[in-house]
Amino acid sequence: MIGAEMVASANAQGFKTIGVGGPLMQEKGLSPLWDYNELPVSGVGDVVPKYFSLKNVFDVLKDAAESKKCLGIIAIDYPGFNMKLAGFAKKWGKPMLYVAPPQVWAWKSKRAGVFKQASNIRLAVFFDIEAQAYKKMGCETVRIKHPIASWVYDCVEPKSDMLLLPGSRRDSALRNLPSFITVAEKYRKVWAERNVGPLPDVIVVASREYLEVPLLVALEKLYDGRLPSWLKVVVAPKGVSERLNFYSAYSAALTSFGTSTLEMACVGIPFAACIVPDFLTYAMGKLMVKSDYLSLPNAMFGCGVTPEFIIRHKLNDRMAETIVDALFQQDIGTADEIALRLRKALDVGKTSSELVSEFLAQFLKR
Repeated sequence: MIGAEMVASANAQGFKTIGVGGPLMQEKGLSPLWDYNELPVSGVGDVVPKYFSLKNVFDVLKDAAESKKCLGIIAIDYPGFNMKLAGFAKKWGKPMLYVAPPQVWAWKSKRAGVFKQASNIRLAVFFDIEAQAYKKMGCETVRIKHPIASWVYDCVEPKSDMLLLPGSRRDSALRNLPSFITVAEKYRKVWAERNVGPLPDVIVVASREYLEVPLLVALEKLYDGRLPSWLKVVVAPKGVSERLNFYSAYSAALTSFGTSTLEMACVGIPFAACIVPDFLTYAMGKLMVKSDYLSLPNAMFGCGVTPEFIIRHKLNDRMAETIVDALFQQDIGTADEIALRLRKALDVGKTSSELVSEFLAQFLKR
């Protein structure tokens, strides 16, 4: 979403954009150097088995960035690749715009050292906590408006159904899914005890199209090939407004950590953030993560405004009941207040088009 607007702005000014990005960026004119669907992985246990294939992708990107034809580099998030590219950009003296650089406020703060005394690298951050953290480490940043701030509201018909967002990375989504389903089943039972009428359906959201089939296959295995009529998989709408309007119609949600926690908090529905980490990721997280919170709304406000859970082993009944209780105990009025505060906090800074235009101006002057 962020990159698509940047690609459109760059192409409109006569630049050619190449690299690795999703379908929205490609629709706006990005020439792909590799299949983007191979890149969404997170967690040590998921990355290690794919090391060599990921290294091949990085080598292709590095060669393209080092080429004399490449005037500058725009990086978005994905520190596993982009921090290495930032190191090379600093060495080469090649201009770089890094949007959503590493979360040094949470872990591995030494990474900020790459950006010190690197006048050719500009950092753009979404959150005030990021700007403050980088400032303490001697790095200047510029704020960029989050895409969520551009949400155009539609009147949507409310539903009693529940959303499950197990994640945007295939391996972690499939690892989260069984526990998410267990919570959803308990949610339906508690809902039946407290309400009159048909039980809520459960919608599993595939954040990307290529995840739809793997999620369906995994669900069929959980139910021995007989998928319940109340359970279905839906691909999330691509556009920000369309997706947020889609989410806002539901009565509750269970989501993995990441941008989806911002989306759920911004639409103002009761939700809980959960994750089932692989062993290596959990172990390294315990050792290295310094933040008290993993959910972005909680990290931004510095307090537990939304419930979050780490499921270390197989989900037991007690934790499942705790998660369900957390969903039912959330007050709609409070959720709406949090949503308003959050959207205001995200609507600060430059648009991505303004930011990339400023970055490209240095090449137009040549």
